[in-house]
Amino acid sequence: MGLISLVYVSFATHPMSEQDLRDLLEECRTNNQRLNVTGMLLYRNGFFIQALEGEEEVVERLFSDIAKDPRHQDVLRVYTAPIVERAFPNWTMGFNHIPDDHYLEMEGYSDFLENPNAAYFSEHPSRAQMLLESFRSETFF
Repeated sequence: MGLISLVYVSFATHPMSEQDLRDLLEECRTNNQRLNVTGMLLYRNGFFIQALEGEEEVVERLFSDIAKDPRHQDVLRVYTAPIVERAFPNWTMGFNHIPDDHYLEMEGYSDFLENPNAAYFSEHPSRAQMLLESFRSETFF
């Protein structure tokens, strides 16, 4: 089996505090290191977007587990694609909590972060990759 990139969006089932997000990030990093999965997680006002990279079977199983996780609802796979190399090769999970008004400074600003919805990405999957890459240089490790 080869490497894939899987991107999904979801909504938190309850408001996530800074500590909740830190705990989630620690859990992701521990599991992903064990599974040799890399990626990035963005969070804003209850909205998650995550890229997972790794061996197809491993990533698909992880995504299935995430979709059942009680912290997520309305989980939507945006896309899955084979990759030759990882976009986040050194990150067991990069993380960025998007603060209010930060997105106003983003190149190609769109107001979708004010009221995120899954349709924005499902109709145009390339938007998800563009968003993740725009935060790659300023992500917390």
